[in-house]
Formats: sequence, structure tokens, C-alpha cells
Amino acid sequence: MTKIDTECVTVDINVFPTPPPPPPPALNPIPEKILKILEKYKYNWRLDQLAKPRRKASKFIPIVVEPLKIVKVKPLKLDSELVYYADQQSRPPLRTLVLNKRLYGKQNGRKYRQRVRKLIDKSWGSIYNFYKKRERDKKLRQLRREAKKVKKTHDNSIMLKLATPKRVFFPEPEEKTPKKIFSDFDRLDTLAAPKPFIELPPKRMGVNPAALTYEPTEIVLKLAQQPDRYKFVCKPLEPGKVQRAALRYKITERTEALAVPKQRSEKAKVDEDWDPWVIPKNALKYKATTRILELAKPKERE
Repeated sequence: MTKIDTECVTVDINVFPTPPPPPPPALNPIPEKILKILEKYKYNWRLDQLAKPRRKASKFIPIVVEPLKIVKVKPLKLDSELVYYADQQSRPPLRTLVLNKRLYGKQNGRKYRQRVRKLIDKSWGSIYNFYKKRERDKKLRQLRREAKKVKKTHDNSIMLKLATPKRVFFPEPEEKTPKKIFSDFDRLDTLAAPKPFIELPPKRMGVNPAALTYEPTEIVLKLAQQPDRYKFVCKPLEPGKVQRAALRYKITERTEALAVPKQRSEKAKVDEDWDPWVIPKNALKYKATTRILELAKPKERE
């Protein structure tokens, strides 16, 4: 064997690798300028104030509680009147008891019905049902009396007589008489004769004679006079006469512009030499759209 065959070869393989190196330290958030100030002035009042807690909570110290002494308390005696009214109000209303007995009496059994029956009797003895109980007892006494009485027997013949319908009495038929023949022609002559007409004389158009003898009163004469406000009437304008103030008037620019007649467009004027058959120049310049060209195409009709 040569020397080369006996050489050992080392391979870089780690069975238990070492952990990765730690990350670099974070940069100091406080700048160096402020650090120098902090080193110079070790006691900083502002940092001291910020370091103090905002809310101070005191340390919890448990309170030593002594065991309670058991003291027997005698029950208080209520007033007899309060006990009486409390007992009366504790009784349930009759309506709910009767409904419960009717709805749940069969399914809950005989003992339930007996208990509800006792509560009903107890509630009837309440002061709040005093007047109802009095009317109820009165009605029960009346029913007992009616039960002891002998029942009346009804006669069937009377019932049948009442059940039969009553007789309807129709009116007696009228006696038929022959129709009368008209014979009073004198009456027709009187009806056909013209009625007398009295012509009234025509109304007079002259003056009423009573108006000639009329004498007006003071109020009528006062009202007939024309009031003073109608006397002050403006004088009528004389044609051709101009006021002196109008001659000295100086016209403004606005008035001068309004005085100039407006120039109307020549298109509004009707030209006598206008020929309706001449095609205008703008019509020759017109360019038809695609929609109009489609509509202009002839269509085949059946």
C-alpha cells in the first residue's frame, strides 16, 4: 500500500451544531445629545415626574371580622286588624278558582277538586264578596222554593190551537158595473171656449205727477251738492303748446339709446321677388346622416 491510500480525509460535518449568533444590539432610541445631558445632570425633574404612577392604589389590608353572635329574635306580633285584612286579601278570586276547577279538575284527580272546593268556599266568606254572596244565596233560596212547587201541566189542545195559523180575511170582491158612456158634450164646449183676456192700458212715459209736487229735504239737498275735491281738476292739455322746462331738458345717454329705432333683421321682411322653387345655398351644403340615408331607401311593398 502506498502512502496516499493510508491518508485520512476529514469531512466538515457537525452532528450537534452550535446555535446561531445573537442578533446585533438595537440602536439606542435616546440620541447621544440627550445622553450627554443626562450624564451631566443626573437628577432630572421631568423624568422623575413622568416616572410617578398616575393612579396610586393603597395596599389591600383585610379587615378582621369577628364571628357573629347568634341572637334569638322574637317574632313581632302584628295588629289584629292587619292580620284580618291580610287574610281576606290572600284568598284567590272566585273566577280563577272556578276556571281552574273546570279546566284541570278531571285530569288532576279528586283531591285537587276537593282542595279547590275548599278554597271556593273560603273565598265566598271574604268581605270582598259579601254582596255577591247575598245575591247568590237569594237566588238559591228562590230555586229551592220553585223546586218544591208543583209543576204546571200544559194542555196540548191549547198548544195546538196556538200553533195553527190564523185565518186571513181577504177583502170582499167589488161588484163589476158596466162602463159609463160619455155623454156630457156641453162640458167639452165650455173647456174648448177661449178664456176672457183683459188688455191692460200701456204705461205712461211722461213724468209722474207726484214727482212735480216733491219737496227735497235738507239731507237730499246736502247730498246733491258736488264735493270740493271734484272742483280741483287739472287743466286739459293744449295741443301744440310745449312747457318751458321741456325746452331746457338735457337728454341722457339711456334716453338717447332708447330713442333710436331698432334695426329689424332682413329675414323677417318678406321679399316680393322671392322664388319658392329656388333651392337655398345651405340646403346644398347639408350632409345627410346614416339614419336618414337608411330611411330614404325605397321599401318593397306587397
